Formats: sequence, structure tokens, C-alpha cells
Amino acid sequence: MPIEQAAHDMSAETQTLSTPAQRPPHGKWWAAILLLALGFLPLFFASLQYCWPGQWWGSASTLTWQGEALTLAKGQGHNVQGELRIDGLAEPGVALATLTPPAFRAEHYPAMHWSVSSARPDTKMEFLWRTAEHPERIFARDLEWIGNSTAALSMAEDANWHGQVIEFMLIAHAPLHAPLSIHAVKFEPPLAIVWREWFGAEPWLGTSIHFMGGNESRLWLAPLPFAAAALMLTLIVYAVLVWRKILASDFRIIWALVFIAWFALDMRWQVDLWHKLGLTQQRYAGKSWEAKHLAAEDGPLFGLMQKIKALLPPTGPRVLVFADAEYIRGRAAYHLYPFNVLNGADLLSAGQFKSGDFIVILGKDEVEFDPAQHLLKWGAGQQLSADLLLLAENNVLLKVR
Repeated sequence: MPIEQAAHDMSAETQTLSTPAQRPPHGKWWAAILLLALGFLPLFFASLQYCWPGQWWGSASTLTWQGEALTLAKGQGHNVQGELRIDGLAEPGVALATLTPPAFRAEHYPAMHWSVSSARPDTKMEFLWRTAEHPERIFARDLEWIGNSTAALSMAEDANWHGQVIEFMLIAHAPLHAPLSIHAVKFEPPLAIVWREWFGAEPWLGTSIHFMGGNESRLWLAPLPFAAAALMLTLIVYAVLVWRKILASDFRIIWALVFIAWFALDMRWQVDLWHKLGLTQQRYAGKSWEAKHLAAEDGPLFGLMQKIKALLPPTGPRVLVFADAEYIRGRAAYHLYPFNVLNGADLLSAGQFKSGDFIVILGKDEVEFDPAQHLLKWGAGQQLSADLLLLAENNVLLKVR
């Protein structure tokens, strides 16, 4: 009996020694978070040094001026609700807004952003600046439209972006089909660029339904490829630690790493959607069907099409819409439905029009209408007899005789 008891005790002791103590589940998550930090931080600082060598750790802070701080040296406009609105151009077809700031070093700000919007984003604009080193020279960079607003401008690789900036300007060139609203101008140091591109709020874009920042020219790594690179580096670090017997192999750690990286990206996506929801609520909530359309990006075009529809007979005539921009003529046709609408960039030959047709021409400078003779003229000697029903700036509604 003592022998059997001793054997039983030895068996129990062997079983106890061969079964390792289980770590609490939350320990796996902390291990995954620490491992992900090991992959994220070195990659983050290395990429900062690669993009902006010797500049990213500086103490420069973001410089921001509201639109009302600018002076309109040329053109017609006024200040409204903290912004500068440009309504018209001066001779020879330009508007110029200027600001003389306290001098700052251009090298400390590798990106700048003019926050400008317009209902018709086709006006050419340039950012101009002068420096203390070359006060007699004016340097220039073109601004790019993204949707109905402007994109941030990368200045780091511009050879003229150095020294003390003593004045900067925004110049708008003809044509000006809709007012320009200058909300603000901002100069960003490297860390502010990273914050804006990773965590900054984005407006609605044409690709917003699919992903973030699809139309934006980035100056920094996008969150998705950066998170993927950090995850791969973390997995390599974990594999090395397992190989060196520092950590035990556990697939739960791997799945935790993947989940944390995915969860961080998804939370960023959700925050952006929440911001966009606020923009939509602010613009459309509590408004009627017509007021919602007028508040949209193509509100002025919708208002014009409503005036045109009121002049069309209910018998379903043929309406032909002509405009250079595909977006403009497409949206105009949409707002004119359910009439029988055709649209195109160039006017048809005169023989293809029929008596009783309605012609809508939106901003085509090469088309001429003589109201005295009731003649529409275009192309190489093409002309058509028509009556003018509506004239709104450079847009007309005609009825073929």
C-alpha cells in the first residue's frame, strides 16, 4: 500500500511539472500591443527622417491666417463670416489677395494649404511669395482643384522655397464662373502634416464611398500601407524572438497583432464617417427638397435649371444641353428630367435642330447670339434662327424658330 501511494504521488507530481502555468488572457493582448509598438515606432521615426531629414523634430508650429486677414489688391470682393469672397476680376482678368505676415523660415514648413472653395472649380489659381533674400522677385506655384476645394501644396522640393518669407499672395485668373471663397491659409511643419493626413477631417470627395483620401495628393505615407508595413515588421520581430527562445510561439499573438492593426484602421475610418455625418447634417438637416438641392455643391446650377424648367412647356419638348465640362452638362441634364434631354460638348450642325427645340448653352464662349436678328452663330459659319428666353451670366436658353 505505501508503494502504490508513492507511485500515485510521483505521477501527480510529474503531471503537475509537465503542465505549464497558463498566462491570463489579457497578457496576450499586452504582449501584442508592445510588439506592435516595437514595429511601429522605429518605422515611424525612420520614415520621418527619410522624408524630412533634420527638420521633423523642430519646434515650428502651424501658421494659420483666416481669409479675412488678406487684402484684396485687385478684383472685386468682400469679407463675410471670417472669409474673403472674390466676386469679380480686375483687368486684365485677374484677382489678387495679399498678406504681409511676420517673417518666417520657409524651410520649416514643407507644406502649405490654401483653403479655397467654389461652386465652379475651374478658375486657375497660383500661390505667390517673396522672400527677404530676393525681395524684388516673386515666386509662383499652381494650385490644384480637388472636387470643389484646393489640395495641399508640397513645398519641400521647390528650390525657391527657402529663406525668410515676407509676403505671400493668391492670384486668380479668368474665367471666374462662380465666386471664390478663401477660408484660410495654413503653413504646416512635418509633424502637423502627419497629423492632418492621418487624423485630420476630410470633406466629401468622389471616392469617399470607397475609401479615405482617394483624391488627395499625400505628402506622407497613407495609414493603410503604413499599418501593413508596421504589422509585417512586427511579425518579423516576433519570429526572431520566438527563434531566440525569448518568447513562446503562440498563434493567438499573431491573430492579436492582425486584429489590433485592423481595428486601429477601422476606428480611424469610423471617426471620419462620423465627421462626414456632421457635415451632411449641417448642410441638409431640416431643409425642404428644393433647399437641400440649393445647398449642394451644384446648388447654383440647380437653381438655374429650375428657372429653365419653369419656361418649358409641359408637352415634353426636346431639350439640348451644351457645355464644355462633362460634369456640368451631365448634372444639368439630370436636373431637367423628366424632359427629353440630350447633352453634348459641341453644338450639332444647324440642320439637325428642329423647330420647337429648346437649346441650353452653359458657358461656351465660342457661341454667339445676335438678339437683334435672332440668330445663333457658332463654328465655321453655322447659324440658326432662335428666340432668347433666358440669359443668366454666360448661360442662355433659346427656342428654335
